[in-house]
Amino acid sequence: MRKVLLSALVIGTFSVASAGEISDPVVKKLLEKGVITEKEALELDKKKAPTFSKSKKLKFGGKAYIGYTFTDINNGSDSGSFEVRRGYFVTKFYFNSKDHIRFTYDVSWQYHKEKESEGKEISLKVKHLYLYKDISKVIPGTAFELGIAHTPWLDYEEHSGWWYRSISKTFYEASDGAHLLPSADAGIDFKTKFEYFSAEYGVFDGEGYDHIGRSDKGNKPNKPMIEGRVTWHVLGGGKKKPKPLTQRYANISVHALNSYNHRGSDYDFSVLQFHAVYNQPLFLIAGQYLDANWDDPDAKDNDGKGYSFNFELRPFMKNKLAFFGRYDKWDARGSSYDRKMYIYGVAYHLNKYVTWIINGINVDYDNDNTKDYTKYMITAELHY
Repeated sequence: MRKVLLSALVIGTFSVASAGEISDPVVKKLLEKGVITEKEALELDKKKAPTFSKSKKLKFGGKAYIGYTFTDINNGSDSGSFEVRRGYFVTKFYFNSKDHIRFTYDVSWQYHKEKESEGKEISLKVKHLYLYKDISKVIPGTAFELGIAHTPWLDYEEHSGWWYRSISKTFYEASDGAHLLPSADAGIDFKTKFEYFSAEYGVFDGEGYDHIGRSDKGNKPNKPMIEGRVTWHVLGGGKKKPKPLTQRYANISVHALNSYNHRGSDYDFSVLQFHAVYNQPLFLIAGQYLDANWDDPDAKDNDGKGYSFNFELRPFMKNKLAFFGRYDKWDARGSSYDRKMYIYGVAYHLNKYVTWIINGINVDYDNDNTKDYTKYMITAELHY
């Protein structure tokens, strides 16, 4: 009798504990009455239980640039190291088929901000945190990003004319190119897209996402930056990001900005840029001319004129093997900053997740050869 009571107590306790794990009240009652087994109850409850989320759809993704770089510095010490050059982790919470919130972590490999002499370190920043809202019912073909959003130029160029961000930033942003502003900033960015025309325009803080809240050149109160891009999509395709290995496209763009009291200085900063790109599966060719004007006497590096050309040739393996090159020329107001950069290499697009790249970069300063260097790089560009 004692064994029977003990067994009943154990079974009853187990049933109550199991029932406590069931969220659906009907399934829970059927288990308590002994109509179904615990296994059947858990299977039914799993099928009927809702997934609690404030989002109709949750998307994760990102990219990473991992590799090895050997640097031969003119009049300096050579060095080589493995690098996690960049890592992006993107989360999107969708309210409907278009509207969403985007959050992007940015992992970068850079010099220590306070003590550059200590070398490079892994840094974690927030690159994007914005609300994306479609307003095409009010303004045809238009949506906006509000928060730490894209700025109108760089995301466009990196997805049309220069596909090798993993080894070098674009001419507009690269430290040995024009060395201007990054691809995200606090503000509001409008995007208008049609088949043969697209535009992106907005108002931003003007520091760039990695300088938010900082006044690099003075203590003036912050004033906004106005920036915009217009693009003629000669062959169409303005509504979607192109696929260079399989599609043909030709775009002509004008880009301009004006940043008032730029980065806390007493001076305004302006940029005017022209860009054109033609692509077909066999090859890509692109070029641009850029004029930047910042009257700050200490900003000799960022004030100047320059141009850049780049190409890709994909003759083999169904366009998966690409030979590429780029030439940048920057004439800064401070003559010691005049420079040229040569980029050359080969890429193999293994699949949509992995691209392997082997390349070299030569930088030549016209009047200061202590800044000259050559890099040799091996890169795994990962998309996930």
